[in-house]
Amino acid sequence: MSDGVVTYNPKMLVIVYGSREVDGFAEDDMVTIKPLGEGTQIYSGADGSVGRSMDPNQTYEVTIALATTSKTNDYFSNVYNLDRSTGRGILPLTIKDLSGTTVFQANQAWITNFPEHKRGRKIEAQEWVFHTGQVANLMIGGND
Repeated sequence: MSDGVVTYNPKMLVIVYGSREVDGFAEDDMVTIKPLGEGTQIYSGADGSVGRSMDPNQTYEVTIALATTSKTNDYFSNVYNLDRSTGRGILPLTIKDLSGTTVFQANQAWITNFPEHKRGRKIEAQEWVFHTGQVANLMIGGND
């Protein structure tokens, strides 16, 4: 149990894809990290014996939400187009909460497709989806 107030500051969330720091996030959800593997799986035999297996799949789906006005959309578009034409769009992806202990580091990540694109009277969100290679030692932590 904490003895005091802890603080999360979204301005202290740093995301770097390739050599560029991502900026121009959407209004609310900035990033979602979703495991694609099953983690541990349970086995229960007819006689009540119990076992478990470890799914070796430690890949992830990461969604980064940007405002339609963000220049990072240009960068992501260029990387995706490069990947489609040359296969050289697999870059490292790092997500770190500097106001806490969450750290995600994928040595290999790629953009799966262009996001759904819409324009209207207000600034909208563009959700870029990435898949990763194997990721070890992910830390989903709290804040200071």
